[in-house]
Amino acid sequence: MIKPAFHSAKRHQLLLGLSAAFVSAQLIAQSSPKIEEVLVTGDPMQRSSVDTVSSISIIPAEQMEAMNIRDLYDLLLRNPNVNAAREDKFSVRGISNEGIGPGGTGRPTVSVFIDGARQPGRGVANTWDLRQIEFYRGPQSTAFGPGSLAGAVVVQSNAPSSEEYALNLKAGVSNYGGSEAGIVVGGPIIGDLAFRYAGETNQSDGEVTNITRDDDNWQARKRYMQRFKLGWQGQSWYSAILTYQDNKLREGSEYQPTAFGHERYATDNELGYFNDSSELWVLNQTAALNEQLSLSLILSQTENHNHRRGDYDISAEDGGYFINIVDTENESQELRLSYRSETLRGVIGLYHAEDTLFGSSHSQDLRYNLSGVQARADADLAAARDTSTSAIYGEADWDFRQDFTLTLGIRYEKNRAENFSSFIVTGADPVVPLLDITLPLDLGPVLGLVLDSEATAPSGDEVLLPKLALSYQMSDSISSFISFSQGYRAGSVDFVSEDESPSYGPEYTNNLDVGVKWQSGNWRLAATAFYIDYSDMQIGVRVDAAVFRTDNAGKAKSEGLELEFNGELGAGFSLFGGLGYVETAFLEYEDDGVNYAGNHFPNAPRHTANLGLNWQYGPYFATATVSQASNSFTDRENSNSLRADSRQLLGARLGYQDERYGIELYGQNLTDEYYITDRFSSESLGIDALYVGDPLEYGLRLHYSY
Repeated sequence: MIKPAFHSAKRHQLLLGLSAAFVSAQLIAQSSPKIEEVLVTGDPMQRSSVDTVSSISIIPAEQMEAMNIRDLYDLLLRNPNVNAAREDKFSVRGISNEGIGPGGTGRPTVSVFIDGARQPGRGVANTWDLRQIEFYRGPQSTAFGPGSLAGAVVVQSNAPSSEEYALNLKAGVSNYGGSEAGIVVGGPIIGDLAFRYAGETNQSDGEVTNITRDDDNWQARKRYMQRFKLGWQGQSWYSAILTYQDNKLREGSEYQPTAFGHERYATDNELGYFNDSSELWVLNQTAALNEQLSLSLILSQTENHNHRRGDYDISAEDGGYFINIVDTENESQELRLSYRSETLRGVIGLYHAEDTLFGSSHSQDLRYNLSGVQARADADLAAARDTSTSAIYGEADWDFRQDFTLTLGIRYEKNRAENFSSFIVTGADPVVPLLDITLPLDLGPVLGLVLDSEATAPSGDEVLLPKLALSYQMSDSISSFISFSQGYRAGSVDFVSEDESPSYGPEYTNNLDVGVKWQSGNWRLAATAFYIDYSDMQIGVRVDAAVFRTDNAGKAKSEGLELEFNGELGAGFSLFGGLGYVETAFLEYEDDGVNYAGNHFPNAPRHTANLGLNWQYGPYFATATVSQASNSFTDRENSNSLRADSRQLLGARLGYQDERYGIELYGQNLTDEYYITDRFSSESLGIDALYVGDPLEYGLRLHYSY
């Protein structure tokens, strides 16, 4: 039995708010021109936003510019029921993209695609020269496959044009030594063959000073992106686009000690940095077989190299350091056959992917406690995984009556993986705890007898995932839907756990969405209520400094509501915004004698909201935005001392843009609000750290277009 999503008082307040927003928008829209339809390009069905039977946010380039969104992280902070703890750690409907807790070797729960290629890298989604970003909330396993249990993010860049040449330039400066530059150039090469090149770089000295190493640029950040696209449509029935993208990111160590968060001081005695580089290739071909049938072939390859070095205890003390290196590669092939008639639309697809992962972690001078014996240990961890995924899927919309549409979807997926891991102690010197003295006596061979391990283990599972939805066109401007779908994340094997390689099973979700969409004149409003029934949730647990394991919790839930709207107010003013509410809880989960039932998911704020007011008068423009999120826990224990802060971020943009020249002033976090987005505490590592959100930023940007 589905439980009610809200208590009575909360439900009444939400209904009143929805009614007020709906009536106000309808009155405004009576004299407004009709809003333009938006195509949801990431969905294999290629529906319009009104016909999509899920909760989805579509953020076009114009709105990203108005909000001063420069990368995916900026957008994650300003979207209903989406919350970012860090750039590569975020949640959708309260479900973290990397799962619950540290450790674990499974896939993410939210997939990120760039122009059709699955992308695991960090900092890969610059918004320079994008057409739109699509946020899919809720399970997308039937459509997007592996790693989409909680949702998907689809990034679409601008396509080459064979009709005209284009040149766009930008340059800017900001506080903290920030600078940026970008270029877009494209147009026809010969006939219907066209190209488009986009390049961008931005950097900042950062706001954190390392007082131990006397480094004012401790969190300095440099990002580089280039994208090249080649497109051809030689015949009306065939088109092809080849995309290449290269991203590089280097930034300083993220965590700060709790005692110096407000001062934005770091105390690491060891050098820390984060390097990430990604490359992707995509070839997307489409052939129209006749007026009703079309065939698409999508071939993609992505590579990511991640190199991180950091201080274990982030202090001035000599607590050891680590060097983590992870290399991943994905190759995928997807064949789609689409059919469209007056009353029936559908797609059948075949999907196959090969994933490889190799990771290594070197620990130096790590304090280790084994049965009361303390030592400074050097150790190497290596892990590898080769995964193959094959699937067949299908989805169809059938207009069986004038105002009713039935959606049926199904996906059969088979996952197989070979997992390898090894852990080797390369040296260990005993420590006298009371005197904190390290003795020059190598205990490496002794510890190695207990801790050294090497294991190879297979894993795999098969799954059949259904999707069922019913849409009802209530009037020319109002439509509604109810949908049921299943989400899935494959099981795997923990790389290292006390001389073993224990396996853990897949996790599943049953999801119910009920939504209403209203579109009239130049206004659009969408509201969705949802309930997610979680079973066998994969939860990562840190055993000690070097050992992790993954549990399958019994049951959990997530339930809530999303509301989004946008439209024209008149006199050059437009409004856009959204509200999100989510309630999460473990229902059946006990570990090591501790019952976590009733606790909330980490990094799952109950309330999120954003609002933007835009003004345009000829070439002059101005925008004011605000985004909010309530506080949230950061651990499964729901420790009050480890909460992430609530936040209210104000932004503004003011400028001039004619057909060629533009100038703008912008600001983010205008009140310079201090807020913690993530916490980390580990007794075994002797660390109590926090991650602080970005401070006040202001800058000047110039544009030129031809």
